[in-house]
Amino acid sequence: MILVFILLGILILILLLLSLILFSTLKIQIKDLQTANFPLKEKLQYEINISLYLFNHVKWLSISLNKAKIKKAIQKIPLQKIDVKKIEQDFKLQDITVLKKLKINLSNFYLEADLGLESPISTAFIIALISSFISIILPHLTKEIKENQYKYTIQPIYQNKNLYKIRLNCIIELKMVHIINVIYILIKKGKSDENERTTSNRKSYGYSYE
Repeated sequence: MILVFILLGILILILLLLSLILFSTLKIQIKDLQTANFPLKEKLQYEINISLYLFNHVKWLSISLNKAKIKKAIQKIPLQKIDVKKIEQDFKLQDITVLKKLKINLSNFYLEADLGLESPISTAFIIALISSFISIILPHLTKEIKENQYKYTIQPIYQNKNLYKIRLNCIIELKMVHIINVIYILIKKGKSDENERTTSNRKSYGYSYE
């Protein structure tokens, strides 16, 4: 009888946890993330806050990562074991359409980017291209564009060198139910592709002769 109550309690806890996750919104806040391929006078201590909000209002889980923690975490990742070629083979262009189902929302966006290439013409072209891309994609990632919440400046560096300096502040919001849905679709698609490859191999062996 006690075992039944224990199992029931575990089941209730699992259901509560699943409910919390399904009805939660993931918020990723990036503060003063700055990177460049040349020495900077100002050294910013960037921070990334990852939080889960129940019904988009009640925070019930939060993780803060600063520059030191992120660097330490990256060092622990076994990069030599990551099969880049396999990732390239598995990821296809149509997967981008699946990612639209994430329904990403930017509730805050501030970007400063200084870019330069060896050719002034190439620099002018890449600046215009990136600015146009951001202006096109930004309305699709925001519910409502409000003043002082969405700003970006893309400026050229004319020094006949490949240079970049980027500073980013933003808040990214995703509903957990959409994340789980996309993960399920990608896993299902991966299994389907694997079955197709297996079937294809069987057919090729079936028509071979010794």
